[in-house]
Amino acid sequence: MLAVLLVLIGSARIVSTYSVFNHTIDEPDHLAAGMEWLSAGKYLYEDQHPPLARVMGALGPFLAGERWHSGPDSYHEGYRILGHDAHYDRILALGRAGILPFFWIASAVVFVWSCRSSGPLAAVAAILLFTTVPPILAHSGLITTDMAAAAWTGAAVLASFFWLDKPNSRRTAMFGAALGLACLSKFSAVVFVPAALLLIHRGRLWRHRRSLAAACGVAFLVVWAGYRFSFARIDYIHLRLPAPRFFTGIGTVWAHNAGGHPSYLLGQRSPHGFWYYYPVILAIKTPLAFLLLAGGAILWRKRLAPALLFCAAILLCALASRINIGIRHILPVYVGMSVAGGGVAASMARRRSARWILAGLLLWQVASGWLQHPDYLAYTNELAGSHPENILADSDLDWGQDMKRLGERLRRSGVTEVTFHPFNKTYPVLAGDAFPRILPADTQHPAAGWNAVSISTWKIFGVPAWADRVRPGERVGRSILLWYFP
Repeated sequence: MLAVLLVLIGSARIVSTYSVFNHTIDEPDHLAAGMEWLSAGKYLYEDQHPPLARVMGALGPFLAGERWHSGPDSYHEGYRILGHDAHYDRILALGRAGILPFFWIASAVVFVWSCRSSGPLAAVAAILLFTTVPPILAHSGLITTDMAAAAWTGAAVLASFFWLDKPNSRRTAMFGAALGLACLSKFSAVVFVPAALLLIHRGRLWRHRRSLAAACGVAFLVVWAGYRFSFARIDYIHLRLPAPRFFTGIGTVWAHNAGGHPSYLLGQRSPHGFWYYYPVILAIKTPLAFLLLAGGAILWRKRLAPALLFCAAILLCALASRINIGIRHILPVYVGMSVAGGGVAASMARRRSARWILAGLLLWQVASGWLQHPDYLAYTNELAGSHPENILADSDLDWGQDMKRLGERLRRSGVTEVTFHPFNKTYPVLAGDAFPRILPADTQHPAAGWNAVSISTWKIFGVPAWADRVRPGERVGRSILLWYFP
C-alpha cells in the first residue's frame, strides 16, 4: 500500500505541471503523428520515432473529438490540433495524460525488480527514490517518447529474468512482447536492451537460443502490429519488408547520429556533441542523495549487480551518441539506479547505526526535487549552483516550456511588446493576444525596453551575443531571462 501511495503522490505531482507549462518544442510533432495513426490509419509524417508513445499521447485528444486533417507537416498539424486559449490547455493536458501510464508501468517494474533482488522493504525504498526523481516526473508529464522508453526498456530486461528462470511458452511470449513494446517506444531501446541483456546474462542467453528466437519472433510481430501490419520497399537495403517505417526510422536515427546535433556542455558549444556528455549530465540532473545510494550498490551487495550492469550498458551505449540534447535519452538508467539504491537503503535500514544516515539521505532526496516544484524538467542539483545555464541547456534546462510564464509575467506589467528571439517560436502564435508582440532582435545589441532571452538559443547558437556581456537579468521560470533597458 505504501508503494501505491508513493506512486499516486508522484502522479499528482506530474499532473499538477500540465497547466503550468506550455508545449515543449517536440510535443506538437508527437501529437500529430499519433493522431495520424489513430484517425487515418497511417504513420507517414516522421519516422525517427516509433508510434507507441505518440499514439498514447494522441489518445486523449482523439477521444475528445480531435481528428487528423492532413496538415502539411507534423508540426503544423500538431499546432492545429492544439488550437488556442482554453481548447489549447485542455487538449495539451489530455495528451500529456496519455503518458502517465508509462510512469505507472515503470514504477511497477522498479517494484517487482527490487522485490526479486532485495525484498519488499527494498522495493518500497526503490519506489520512493524513483517517484521523486525530477527527470522522471518531468518526462512523465510531456507528450514525448522518453518515459515509454524508460518503462519498456526496464520491463524487457525484467522479463528476461523470469524467462531465464523458466523459459516456457508463456514466459517466452511475455518476454517477446516486452521486447517488442520497448522497440515501439524509442529506437534507443533497439541498442539499450540487447546491450543490457548481453552484459547481465552473457552466455546464459545462448543456452536457450531456440526460446530466445521465439521471443524475438513475438517481438517482431508486436512491432509489425504497432506499424499496422504495413509492408513496403525499403530503399537503403533494397528489400520489401514488414513494418517498413521501423527500418527507415532506424536509418534516419543512424544518419542523425552520424551527422551529430548542436549541443552545449560546460560552457562549450559543439555541432557534434561530447563523448562525456551523459555522465556529466547524469551527475548534474540527479539528486545527490540518489547518486550516493545508487552508487553505494557497487560496494554493498552482489545481488544488485544486474541493476548496476543495466545502468552501465545504457551509459556505455550513450558514450557513442552524437545526439546530446538531454538526459531524457538515457532515462531508463533511473530504473536500474532505483533498484540499486533501494537495495542499499534496505540494507542500511536493517543496521541501527545507519538508520539516521538513511533518513537524512531520503529526506534530502525528497526535498531536492520538491523545492524546485514544478520545474522538474529544468531541475539541477546543488552541483550546478545558481547558474545552471553555464553547464547545460536544451531539454535539460530550456525546451521552450516557459513561454506561457513569460507571457503572464509581461501581461502583469502591462507590457505590449518585447524584443525576443525565442527557442519556442510557435507558442506566441497559438497564444494570440495573450502574448505581447515580439520585435525582431539585434543579436549584437539589446533594444530599448523589454528584452527576453531563451537560454537554449543563447547557449547553443550564441543568439543573442549581447547576453554574454551583460549581467543576468530576471529569471522567468528557469529557462528565460528578462531585462528592461531604459
